[in-house]
Amino acid sequence: MTRWFVTALLLTGLLTGCTVVGPSAVRNGRLAYNQAINETNNQQMLLAVVQNRYDETASLLAVASVTANVTVTASSGVQLGFGDSDNYQGNLVPFSAGAVYEENPTISYVPVAGARYAEKISSPVPVSMFAKLSATIADPGFVYEALVSSVNGIRNPDFLFPADRPEPGFARFAEIMTLLTHAHRLHWVETPGEPGAFSIVIHDYAPDYAAETRELMSLLSLPGPTDDLSELILPVSLALDGSDSSGVGITLRSVIDLVEILSAAIEVPHEDRQSGLTASYPPPGRAGNGLRVRFSQERPDASSVAVPYRDGWYFIAETDQGTKRFFRLLSALWSVTIADSTSHMANA
Repeated sequence: MTRWFVTALLLTGLLTGCTVVGPSAVRNGRLAYNQAINETNNQQMLLAVVQNRYDETASLLAVASVTANVTVTASSGVQLGFGDSDNYQGNLVPFSAGAVYEENPTISYVPVAGARYAEKISSPVPVSMFAKLSATIADPGFVYEALVSSVNGIRNPDFLFPADRPEPGFARFAEIMTLLTHAHRLHWVETPGEPGAFSIVIHDYAPDYAAETRELMSLLSLPGPTDDLSELILPVSLALDGSDSSGVGITLRSVIDLVEILSAAIEVPHEDRQSGLTASYPPPGRAGNGLRVRFSQERPDASSVAVPYRDGWYFIAETDQGTKRFFRLLSALWSVTIADSTSHMANA
């Protein structure tokens, strides 16, 4: 009788113990799926950049959904002997139990292609997204250098062609904008009643930042403040020059512009460059200066992202903070573009 009671308790514990499999499956599976998706997203984006340098087409797949189907099967058994106990004593297991955990994930992919994707990847970054990045990222100067092609006629070229020269005025513009942002004197404010429209508001700049504020207005060819107490409200628009309307006219880069800048930073093997396999680029502008995608014939030991291609590996070193930061920005904007252009297919 005692043996049967113990057996019942063990069986009950086994079956009720299966109820913790759900939370355990989430703990063990969610991070693994998320990490795998993040890693492969980075890998396919870097591969697309490398293929762009080789003047080859690239294809992308977006993960539309991940469904993890979990099945748990419990089993138990009792072995009983009949007849003389001398015939089976020590050979039977009074009680046996087991559980089988089975996970069958279903992953759906959506090809990234079509006119909608081509339009979005080649269109300038929206002013609303640029404004939010400028207001929230730790180093706004990096956002200005990476995404702005020109502001009120001050050029920040992607590449330096023979007639181009780096314009020191743009570097100073980015420096002052960063200084005023960190001092909480400059804010990007959405225009009430006009979704997607933003203005730059500069306030309480005197006396500590009065000189920098006047210099900024001069760089933008805008009239300076009439007094040190006036609040400056500068409407922002996608234009070559906004000074005629007492505002800020900016031209912003697209995702494909950033792809081109990073493609130029690829460390191409000498034989591929000499044979004409890869595209050639002029010297980079401020955004591309210092970027580097390295090449190795062996798989790199320390990299933030690496992909095999042709006869080696292309990678970004895990200690290369500048290139990692640029790639992170590119990946974020590219992911948004992919999500916007494939959402209708995923929901179809």
